Amino acid sequence: MYTYAATITRIIDADSLVVDLDMGRHLWVRDAKHRLNGCNARANTDPGGVEARDNLAVLLPVGAVVTLHSLKPYKYGDEYMADITLPDGRDLVPLLIAEQWAAPWNGRGAKPVPPWPREQP
Repeated sequence: MYTYAATITRIIDADSLVVDLDMGRHLWVRDAKHRLNGCNARANTDPGGVEARDNLAVLLPVGAVVTLHSLKPYKYGDEYMADITLPDGRDLVPLLIAEQWAAPWNGRGAKPVPPWPREQP
């Protein structure tokens, strides 16, 4: 696992994003795609998907700097799996799961989806 300061550049969907990684010593990796580890969220084309993406964009606005723990390459595509710590110290994925924007998932078997509409507490 590698830990970086990451600047949010784009939210793709409710569990994928693009960041600029500060590698230290004035070295940067630009436009690095990452997928959130430990969850699955609705696709943009699914009911509630756009709302879930927009919620993530509120939590991670463009230009925000977060702590990103890069874990391993994603099994499909050119993304890496990542854990993200918000600027206030909260872990992102448990927050998304608790608020029903994402469902817990270990990457194996059928992808679970969170309820839609979300259940109100």
